Amino acid sequence: MFKFYYIVTYPITLLFLFCIFLYRKVLRFGHGKSCHYTPTCSHYAWDSIVEFGWLFGGFLALKRILRCTPNHKAGVDYPKLNLLGNYKWKC
Repeated sequence: MFKFYYIVTYPITLLFLFCIFLYRKVLRFGHGKSCHYTPTCSHYAWDSIVEFGWLFGGFLALKRILRCTPNHKAGVDYPKLNLLGNYKWKC
């Protein structure tokens, strides 16, 4: 069952990663340094989609992008979850 899920959703994952790649190479140059977090939002999205799949990783990336505003506290934030579902630092 799980292998079938990964085979079916692999093209969707590649599409998400290709969109992030295009953003990094083409669209990002006009924005300048606008991300308040380390790593940047595009790197966070890439890591979360690769690690957790397009559905949950995309959800984490969307939460991060909505959180990336000048009014929000900046800092270091990695897309790593422990077994309890709490965020933890990725070393």
